[in-house]
Amino acid sequence: MTKNISLRKGTLALSILGVLLFTLGCSSSSDLAFPDPNNPDQNTATIQLLVTGIEAESRSDLGIYLRSVDTMGRDVYYFEPSDPRYTGELLTGPIDPGGFITTRPWAARYRVVKNCNILLERAAEVNDQGAAGFAKTWLAHEMLMNLNYTDVNGIRTDVANEVLGPIVTKSEALSFIATQLDSGNSDLQAAGGAFSFNLTSGFNGFNTPATFARFNRGLRARVAAYQENWQGVLDALAGSFIDASAPLNTATGVYHVYTTGSGDQVNPIFEDQGSATIKYHAHPSFAAGAEAGDHRVDGKISSRDTRTFDGLTSANGVALYTSQTSPIPVMRNEELVLLRAEANIHLGNLASAQADLNLVRAAAGLADVTLTAENAISQLIHERRYSLFGEGHRWVDMRRWGLLNTLPTDRANDVVIQNMPIPTGEQQ
Repeated sequence: MTKNISLRKGTLALSILGVLLFTLGCSSSSDLAFPDPNNPDQNTATIQLLVTGIEAESRSDLGIYLRSVDTMGRDVYYFEPSDPRYTGELLTGPIDPGGFITTRPWAARYRVVKNCNILLERAAEVNDQGAAGFAKTWLAHEMLMNLNYTDVNGIRTDVANEVLGPIVTKSEALSFIATQLDSGNSDLQAAGGAFSFNLTSGFNGFNTPATFARFNRGLRARVAAYQENWQGVLDALAGSFIDASAPLNTATGVYHVYTTGSGDQVNPIFEDQGSATIKYHAHPSFAAGAEAGDHRVDGKISSRDTRTFDGLTSANGVALYTSQTSPIPVMRNEELVLLRAEANIHLGNLASAQADLNLVRAAAGLADVTLTAENAISQLIHERRYSLFGEGHRWVDMRRWGLLNTLPTDRANDVVIQNMPIPTGEQQ
């Protein structure tokens, strides 16, 4: 049976609530104006209201998603005494298709997708190509996150109407996402010099149609890599914000932003590393496999007394973020450099790939490496792990490289989860 993810009015109400809470704390999302703030609906909601609601809702249940994929990818453990699923189900299986780990990230992403579709309708009504380009780009991003979760189990791509389309295959989903990004890029190219709406500080440097298009092309390169279209990766990166001259350890990219404002969200991953007890711990293999002097390790984990929980042991905390308001990356320049290296490895351009990997290593305080046909992929795997630790890539990467079976299992009954199931309520 085909079921609804959410009704339009309910979805829009969530956007409106997100806007009201989000903008209380984010002064950079100013100048919101809509005709009836007490009873906004699809007809009266402005472009600004919808865009800001999409930004706000995009952060919902991101913590569950990151904790889950990073646990399954053996980047982290999440020691949660009140919920053993993080050290049980995610590491031993089977995954419950009706449990919150499965259902909440899926539903949150599709709430955003539905709001993007409403924004597309509003943009068409007022001929706002910038809003259309934003909506298609962000819709593609949210669908890609759900596809990263379910992989070969597929996702829905047809959710614009009350009667939802079927679950499609991974290949079909990637093609749909790529098409949305390409169409969104065309809209952005024709949108003029400025958006009709404001974005938060998470989009600093990407808040005009032309600069946002560079983010769009970065996402398109990520999708092309997932499709193993290596020339497509390079073609997309040519229009992206990749910059080999920019410092890789700075915030060059697009981010989710957080505040401590009343009703707003704080960073769901941050923990005070000075606390006696924390929940987020680095998997022991991260520190054990690091090269001496790698600054990426120093800046991402903290040394702590060894803790054992549910038969798992770690002596390191996850120290990616320094405060409750630290931003969480959507896409960073460092990922783009690594995508270019990966594409060039597959295309046989080892000199170009070597230059990019050595750029990343130099930023981490490490010596150059020499790539060969035999070591290139393993070197790429190493650099991606240490550069993108805790950002939701490791499990997806190891799966697409066919290497999930190389991830460690730390207890007798542990397994490596291949993918998440379609939530019970969405199964056909």
